[in-house]
This record gives sequence, C-alpha cells and structure tokens, in this order.
Amino acid sequence: MVAFIVFLIISVALAGVTYYFGGYTSSIIWMWLPFVLAFVYFWALYLILALAMALVSFCVNHSKKKDYPPNPFGMWMLAQVCRLTLIFFRVRVHTTGLGKIPDGDRKFMLVSNHLSGFDHVGLISLLEGKRLICVYKSGLEKMILASGWTKLAGYLSIVQGDVVSGTKVIAKAGEYIKDNITSVAIAPEGTRNKDFPNPEILPFHPGSFQMAYDSHCPIVVFAIQNTNCIFKRFPLLGTDVWFDCVGVLEYDEYKDLSSAELAEKTRGLIARRFEQKHARFYHLKPKKEEKAE
Repeated sequence: MVAFIVFLIISVALAGVTYYFGGYTSSIIWMWLPFVLAFVYFWALYLILALAMALVSFCVNHSKKKDYPPNPFGMWMLAQVCRLTLIFFRVRVHTTGLGKIPDGDRKFMLVSNHLSGFDHVGLISLLEGKRLICVYKSGLEKMILASGWTKLAGYLSIVQGDVVSGTKVIAKAGEYIKDNITSVAIAPEGTRNKDFPNPEILPFHPGSFQMAYDSHCPIVVFAIQNTNCIFKRFPLLGTDVWFDCVGVLEYDEYKDLSSAELAEKTRGLIARRFEQKHARFYHLKPKKEEKAE
C-alpha cells in the first residue's frame, strides 16, 4: 500500500508539472492529458521498480550465501510489489474474517487451498502488517523478478516428492514460529489444483502440519476463490477474488488429533465455505472437459 500511495502522488505531481510547463494549459482540448500522463507515469514507476528488483534478485541469486534468515525488509518489498501486481491485473480483492487472525506479535501457521500463483500474492499483500514467509515449491528460482527476493525474505523452498528435504523445511518452519521469528504460510495440497473444479480441493498432506505440532501455534485457515481465473480474464476483464479466513485452530483444539485428522479438519473448513459461497466461483469449464473438446 505504501508503494501504491507514493507512486500515485509522484505520478500525479509529474503529470501536473508536465501539463503546466509543457504549455498545454492554453487550450481546453488538452484537459484530458493530465489523467493520461498520470497513468503513464504510474506504470513507468512500476516498471522502474520491477527492473530494480530484478537487478537485486539477480545479485542475490548469484551470491555465495545459500540460505537467508527471514528478513522484514524483504517481506515488505514483496508485499508492495504484490499489491501493485494485483492492481495491474485488475484484481478486486474481497476479504472476510481477518479479525480472527492472532493479534500483535503472535506467530501462526497459515493454511490455504492452492488455485494459482496469485494465492500467495494476495495473502502477502493482505497481511503486509504481519511478518509472514511462505513455503513454496522449488522452481520459483527461474522467475527473474521474484526468486532473489523470496530468498532474501527467507522464504522456504521445498522439493516436490523429496520427503527428506520436505521434512527439514517443515522442521525449520516450526522453529521460526516457535521462536516467534515469523509466521509461515503453506498450501498443504502440495501443488496447484490444475483440474479445478473436479475436485475443488485436492487432499491435504498431513506432514505439512508438523510445524504446528512442533511450535504449538495457532493454525489460521484461508479459503481462496477465483485466483485461477485472473490470467484467463485479463486484460479485457477484471477479476473478483475472495480471501476468507474461515477459522483459527488453537493448539488445545488440535493437539490430540492425528496429522491426518488435522489435515482433514482444516480442509473441511475450506470445503464448507465453498459450499456456502459456491455462487462466487466463475463458471469455467473443467480443464479435462476442455481437453476432451
């Protein structure tokens, strides 16, 4: 939000200066020009920011340091870019239940379904005021703009299918929460649900919840809708997406549950919200049906 406000102020100021000193005030036919200039300047500033972030990302990726601890500045920078990215893609974000999230410095595990890369873009933007990192699937390193910054922010990369690597990452995430360093977000489906809406949610991997057992932390559960439609509707149409905090489980509520039971319990919270708010979904054809045609 800070970057958006700063960019807006600078772009409006530059548009005004250009309009006035460019001599366009002499004729009424140029009254539309400041609005166009402000729009152009705003996205020019965004492009400059993106190039600067890409340069830093390149340097971080080629540094000798392999792992970075959670870094508040890196988290903040990612939050600014995530918010601007949502604006660029004409995403209208709706939220409910944010008041359920633990207040103050209390750290938590955040669980959500996984429809697209915009899931964590939205969460990072919404929870800018919280110290939050994400567990993400290895491969994001190929993204020039984001990879170095996620590394700098302390995000945790997990290799899909590598049990040993996954166990170590989950253990580290649990330490971060237990030591009150940062909250950690993860999508327990383990991969993006490419066949949505059949099923609407993939099974949750029970091992993801070991970080909660280790740290005795609250588990914040989010149900996410329509992030999978953003690319399909852009640029002609904007997209309404929902980030609903559907529940917070305290340690006493899940300590006696097995990891499989806890996985099903959190998944059930999301599934029930989808049943209640099914009309929100855009009616896209299932991917399998599209292939069949």
